[in-house]
Amino acid sequence: MLRFEVTEEPSPGMDGERFCYAPQLGLWRGRASANGDIVVGEDRLRTLLVGVPAVQVPGRVRELLGSDWDEALEPFRLAGDGAPVTWLHQVG
Repeated sequence: MLRFEVTEEPSPGMDGERFCYAPQLGLWRGRASANGDIVVGEDRLRTLLVGVPAVQVPGRVRELLGSDWDEALEPFRLAGDGAPVTWLHQVG
């Protein structure tokens, strides 16, 4: 089964992005700050707070942060900071 995590590094004035895929969850995409934190915009939080019953807010926040994808992909993360990276395909 295919699983992946792709991170676009932030550049000056621009947040990066993180894409995660796990078969049981599907695709997730989030903005990432320079230090790797997931950034959830004000508009998404307002929509969540207005459109979701209070009991569902914690689960929806976990979804916005990609928590379930982190848990599903963690066993497959072997590299750490400073570990060599193998590029399968690089554009640019």
